[in-house]
Amino acid sequence: MFDQVKIMMKLMQDPDFRAFISHPKVQDVFKDPEFQETVKSKDPARVMAHPKMQILMGNPEIASLIRKVDFTKLRGGEL
Repeated sequence: MFDQVKIMMKLMQDPDFRAFISHPKVQDVFKDPEFQETVKSKDPARVMAHPKMQILMGNPEIASLIRKVDFTKLRGGEL
């Protein structure tokens, strides 16, 4: 659990991630109980395959926001 908190703290330092996560449409999806259960699985592929995430990614504005986030920095601890 500590690792998850650490990752989230790193992500929240990234202005591109904050722009993505604060978008109202993204907030609506993250509030959905079914989607929250999918997130708890800690399986990124499952999260990305969720129908509501697919709808979000079909939105050009949302897709543009998430493409700006450099998730590779998480592995190296740079973010």
